[in-house]
Amino acid sequence: MSKSIPESAPLNEPTYLRVKRAIIGDLVSGNFAPGTHLTIETLTSRYAVSHMPIREALRQLEGEGILISIAHRGFRIEALTETYIRNIYDIRVGIESMLAHRAVEMAMDSDVEALRHMHEDLNALIRSGKPLVASQENIAFHKRIYGIANNPEAEQILEGRTRVVRTVADSLGGYTPDVFEVVIAEHEKMILAFESRDPEAAGQAVFDHVSAARDRLLRRMAVKEIFNQEGTATGAPTSLEAQQ
Repeated sequence: MSKSIPESAPLNEPTYLRVKRAIIGDLVSGNFAPGTHLTIETLTSRYAVSHMPIREALRQLEGEGILISIAHRGFRIEALTETYIRNIYDIRVGIESMLAHRAVEMAMDSDVEALRHMHEDLNALIRSGKPLVASQENIAFHKRIYGIANNPEAEQILEGRTRVVRTVADSLGGYTPDVFEVVIAEHEKMILAFESRDPEAAGQAVFDHVSAARDRLLRRMAVKEIFNQEGTATGAPTSLEAQQ
């Protein structure tokens, strides 16, 4: 059955990222159960896009541990477990707090000013009720901070292991009104640490922010009963199974 990809994402977002979000969204919603076999042809038909973005989305999801490649049979979806989410956030909180600490040590006055402007612009987007657009700008905000630390190797590790939790959060609706001001306040602590040139405070602010983001995501996943899908990965393949 064909299913259109949501159009609420930023207009310049690559198609493969939209496909990736759609696949995770189907997993989060229960349309794809753990153990489901996916193929390029089936997904091309389902999402009405060409092979190329499907291949890239599948490649990334395999690298993130959500899909397992099966020779001549496409891919199998793994369970999206609480342990997996916690492990990814453990990686995030360690690397991101270190990068924030280092970024404050290396930041120029122009960097701090730019971060303040980005923060204010992001606040407006968060409050605008456009969660996916705000989510993309939030990623840019964090990347700007960590880029100042000049540690591309750490950023590469971070990027490779955090895409999936961002996609899960987006699939659950992104920012919701009840957390708008909470997230803005968490970001404000980070900016204030830069403005006061306090590396320890910056590292702690990011540690607290990422830890809180983890807890918010886990609560939303629990409400959606996503973790009730665990343990079904060995079940029979669904009708999406076909030759790759």
